[in-house]
Amino acid sequence: MSRRNMNPKTRKEEYAEMTRQALMDSALELFIIKGFQKTSIEDIVQRARVTRGALYHHFQSKEEMFIDAYTMLVKQLVDVVEKNISDIEDSWERAVAGCKAFLDYCISPDYKSIRLDDAIGVLGWKKWRQIDSSYTMKVLREIIQDIKNTDEFSIDSVDHTANMIYSLLVEAALTIAGSPDKDQTHRQMFEIIQKMLSGLKKTGAVTSGGS
Repeated sequence: MSRRNMNPKTRKEEYAEMTRQALMDSALELFIIKGFQKTSIEDIVQRARVTRGALYHHFQSKEEMFIDAYTMLVKQLVDVVEKNISDIEDSWERAVAGCKAFLDYCISPDYKSIRLDDAIGVLGWKKWRQIDSSYTMKVLREIIQDIKNTDEFSIDSVDHTANMIYSLLVEAALTIAGSPDKDQTHRQMFEIIQKMLSGLKKTGAVTSGGS
């Protein structure tokens, strides 16, 4: 480790990090509550209790803040999924547990979500898919590749299968978010996804934890 890396951060550097985090936290809360279009730069700086100059020192635009906020949420979700499947060796159980962790997070107190239509509208379809492919889809492809390697599943394309499962999970998350009874809807969505995953099994194949 270099001498430079061993040096503690200066008070100025610590303050800069705290300011940036305050801006990110404030922007994220407002994007979730009000949406991107109805959130102004003035709203963000007032909530963070900093100046416009401080905001533009860290971010070039509101769009850049939105990209960082959305990416942060995606990373948090992926971290939760990976933590829940890290100790599971069986590939089928990993797939089921990964989907369940995704849906569990959607009803947890820690869950925060930017509206999907807002995200696509601001980021554009290409950028939105790029962010998801870098994080969520990366984990899904690894999970699907693992179950394909067992030769117990009929999977021609890992990418197409991962895309379809991700679409199911996103739709399930949106359905849960809009439901007055999130716990019941969560159970129903998970059962549906389990059944659809089971449909990938080859005839006669038996998997642990499967039907």
